[in-house]
Formats: sequence, structure tokens, C-alpha cells
Amino acid sequence: MQQTGTIPLHHQNFMLAVRREMGWPTFRPANDCIAFCSGRTMDLAVSSEMARIAQTLRKDAVYTGWANTRVALPTSFAIVYRELLTVDIVDRVVPYAANDDAPLVFLSTRADEYFAVDCRGALVRVRGKPKAIGAGRKLALKRIRATAATLGDELLENNRFVPTGAEWSEPEVSFETIVRFG
Repeated sequence: MQQTGTIPLHHQNFMLAVRREMGWPTFRPANDCIAFCSGRTMDLAVSSEMARIAQTLRKDAVYTGWANTRVALPTSFAIVYRELLTVDIVDRVVPYAANDDAPLVFLSTRADEYFAVDCRGALVRVRGKPKAIGAGRKLALKRIRATAATLGDELLENNRFVPTGAEWSEPEVSFETIVRFG
């Protein structure tokens, strides 16, 4: 959802780092139910568009809003969370890491809840908040930046720019899902 028609490399690498730090694999998993998106700073128009995209993709989303394509860090984070009858846009969430190894989660700044990836790879909404939020926020951003710095210097071929209101088509996958029999 970038305005320019391209995805800046540092936006891609930041989002790939968020993905990895949340415990989401770098490949397309069997339960492919979370999208990682970046674009303009979150507002009513962006939130309406993200709700539409979540419905189209049939995925929840982790979204970063950027003031422009040149800044180093996003201005905001949001979770796009599909409920049974609605799509909730939970803006002003903040990344949090309990320690150097724990998966990243996103804390709501408006409610007593956070969002995490569960063992099935689904985004879940959990009641409560951890302790030491300030330290956990700093650690989360430090980890994201460190991971982003290790990523390549080329845009991935399956990245997608979606102009506002445009149709979405799922990229072709060049591999089969791994099937495990018990």
C-alpha cells in the first residue's frame, strides 16, 4: 500500500524482521493466515482499506504505517484482526519482547490485551499485559532493527504493491505444502 508504486527495501526488511521476530517462518507456511503489510500512516482511509484487504486475503495482518518512504522507522503499528462478523483495526499497538529469545508480541495501548502468534501460526488476541512494558518495547525494536540489518539488499519477487481500491491476486507459489502423516 505504498503511495509511490514500489516497496522501499527498508520497509520490506523491517517487515521481514517483524515476521521473523514474531516466530513466523520466512517461507509460506501450511496455515498461511497472517499478512505483513506496510504503507501510509494509519488513518480512517487506510484502516478501511486494510479491512477490505484482510477480507479479500482471508488473513489477519500486522501493519506498519510510515510517514514517508525515506524514514528509518514506522510511525505506527496496527493489527488487522478478523472476528466472526467484523474486522477489527487495533491501531497504536506496540511491539514487545519479554527477553532476547521470546517471540515478539504486540501490546494494545487502548485495552488490556496483546496479539501473538500461537503454535498453529494463527494470530491470537490474549487478555492481559506483561510487566516491564518500557524495557520490552525497547528490546523489541532493538531486535527488529538488528534482524533487518542482516537481510539482503534486493526486493523479494513476490512483494506486492496494492493501490487503494485495487483487486488483489495471490502470488504463485513455486513449491507444495509439506504434508506430514502421523
